[in-house]
Amino acid sequence: PKAGGETAKVDPREYGKKLFNNAACNTCHQATGMGTPGVFPPLVDSEWVNGSEERLIRIVTFGAQGVIKVKGVDYPASSQMPAFGQVAGSGYKWSDDKIAAVLTYIRSEWGNKGGPITPEQVTAIRTKEGDHKPFTQEELLKLP
Repeated sequence: PKAGGETAKVDPREYGKKLFNNAACNTCHQATGMGTPGVFPPLVDSEWVNGSEERLIRIVTFGAQGVIKVKGVDYPASSQMPAFGQVAGSGYKWSDDKIAAVLTYIRSEWGNKGGPITPEQVTAIRTKEGDHKPFTQEELLKLP
């Protein structure tokens, strides 16, 4: 807190960068966002990162399973994206603030041009989906 009882405003992008680099994110997607060829998809110039905010929120909150295509390359079902939200079976149990911060970071890093994601957007998707299991590419592509 600042003097006078004010709380210092945390930059979501900086907070997201810390979370990305201190959690499992960079283990698979690498600090460069380039992923691991043929195993873990890149976040750099990814249609999933730069595209639909609602799809991206679902991927990080609830996880993703099955084959996923990124930039024309199929990534195997064996490299499942874990659920980071406070959902049953999730080891992470991240708050909506944390999820929003990481998504804001990856959407503005490595030349990506996506806008910020707010905690309120994450809350709305979490509330709408309830205890959804990890999403498949087919389910995600049916969403706006």
